[in-house]
Amino acid sequence: MKLRTPTYFNEFHCIADKCKDCCCIGWEIDIDKKSADFYKNVSGEFGEKLRKSIDFGSPSHFALNDKNRCPLLNNKNLCEVYIQLGEDKMCDICTEHPRYYEWFNNLKEGGIGLCCEEAGRIILSQKKPFTTIEKEIPFEDADTYDMELFNYLLNCRLKIISHIENTEKNFNLKIRNILWYAYTIQLDIDNDMLDDEEIFDIIDYEKTDITPILNFYTTLDPLNPDWIPYLKHSILIYNNSQNSLHNFEKQNPQLNNYLQNIAIYFIWRYFLKATFDKDVLSKVEFLALSIALIKILFFCQWLENKTLTLEDCTEIVKNFSKEIEYSEDNLQKIEDIFYDSTDFSINNIIGIF
Repeated sequence: MKLRTPTYFNEFHCIADKCKDCCCIGWEIDIDKKSADFYKNVSGEFGEKLRKSIDFGSPSHFALNDKNRCPLLNNKNLCEVYIQLGEDKMCDICTEHPRYYEWFNNLKEGGIGLCCEEAGRIILSQKKPFTTIEKEIPFEDADTYDMELFNYLLNCRLKIISHIENTEKNFNLKIRNILWYAYTIQLDIDNDMLDDEEIFDIIDYEKTDITPILNFYTTLDPLNPDWIPYLKHSILIYNNSQNSLHNFEKQNPQLNNYLQNIAIYFIWRYFLKATFDKDVLSKVEFLALSIALIKILFFCQWLENKTLTLEDCTEIVKNFSKEIEYSEDNLQKIEDIFYDSTDFSINNIIGIF
């Protein structure tokens, strides 16, 4: 079995106490059964502390303390399980986060998630074309799926990534193009006709107002109570300052590279999930809306602070990812809205770019 990951995958290493937003704070961390069974039998004073820190159940998890921290995170923001027992005794989530995986027959694909500031820094700062690496790993089971559809989507994903990396086209045009391409291949899938569609330029389109889409994001459930007020504040700034967008883009030549890397991240992470649910379009629409909102947040950061650094952008995408990507409820609400609201039609989404 092969493990296929972006080339930058192996660049990631947890920066531990150097991280400004520790993933052991504010997250209820589930514990896999093998680790939970081991923790039940750790001896000594630390074993007692370990068990008092865990709610054993289905699944077991570390019980956050009154400061919303994992009780095994010390005052230097270092993990006591790692210190006392070693890295190999950490539970699966603590070992793997922010890595993610998807399983297919004889293929496991993975990457690193934007919810982590170090992973975000690595992804945004990529300068070379997107490439992958493979290595042999022991076999792991996958859900059943249509192999013909998988191969079709694999080829489509290659086309999309290549199109996003095309330096001869305007970034907004590329997003419009892949949106329409996703629409055409969704029709193919729905009609059981997996044609070899091509990506072409969407020049003739009607501009639409992004405000209803932005307002929808303020109705989602926040992880951090400051997130929704921050969004509303940013939307207000954006609505009052759109005439500064051109200057923003002109003065931040690194912007398109950041957005391109984020777009490729979303395609790599989500597109092949359509192998299982046959829903290609919503995954590309999700990419497009994520890019649109993130760009607006970048713009507002620049307006208010007169600068936009890689660190600023990493912080913004990290917070976005935590609030949206890492909330199953919010992901489901976004997927549902594509079918429930005309504001989220394919033509309207194309029209915001």
